[in-house]
Amino acid sequence: MNFFLDNNLPPNWAECLSVCSQNQFSPGLVAQVVHLKTRFPAHTPDTDWIQALASEKNWTIISGDAFRKRKGVERKVLRSSGLSVFVLQNSWSSYAYWEKTAQLILWWPRIVEQANAVQSLAMEVPWRTAGKFTQL
Repeated sequence: MNFFLDNNLPPNWAECLSVCSQNQFSPGLVAQVVHLKTRFPAHTPDTDWIQALASEKNWTIISGDAFRKRKGVERKVLRSSGLSVFVLQNSWSSYAYWEKTAQLILWWPRIVEQANAVQSLAMEVPWRTAGKFTQL
């Protein structure tokens, strides 16, 4: 599975998660982790990069927003794309960078497991790791 971090998340998280994945997971669960800026110009509309990833298949999006811009157009494109998405709950925004980084690393094995188990899902990632994903 390939993982794509959108522009609402720090670019260096992709590198961090990629290194963690290569060293800690069973082979084949994570092919690559990339940030939007490594594949597309920074201001590429969500609908454009979603459609591009959908044409390639086997991508899961990790996002810091819920695709609420442009009157839900992004959500419609995302639903029709067949891609999976994990959206960080709004509460993540109230924490400092290093706390968020550590928390995402704690969530990462569960995100990878879920993304590899089910196709075309939309889940919200709560802050507390004792919590559960909720379907969007």
